[in-house]
Amino acid sequence: MPILFHEVIVADVVYPTVLLVFDRNIALLLAMVRCIQSGLWVLTKTFCKVEALIDDEGNVFIDQNGDPEVKVPNPRVELPYTY
Repeated sequence: MPILFHEVIVADVVYPTVLLVFDRNIALLLAMVRCIQSGLWVLTKTFCKVEALIDDEGNVFIDQNGDPEVKVPNPRVELPYTY
């Protein structure tokens, strides 16, 4: 329950809370998986964002073909078994 005045209860949690209070079983696994996948999608989207290269004056660098030069990220994550 919210304690401070700026904390509010989101309407999406009221119905499941009422069901749990009255000993009704609800499946939370699908909601948890959806939340995790949504968070991973947002993280991946921001982590792998392609950005145009811009000079100090705010102009976009153009390559020899007339296309804007972009910085394409190459994320690498060290995995425990690769040491």
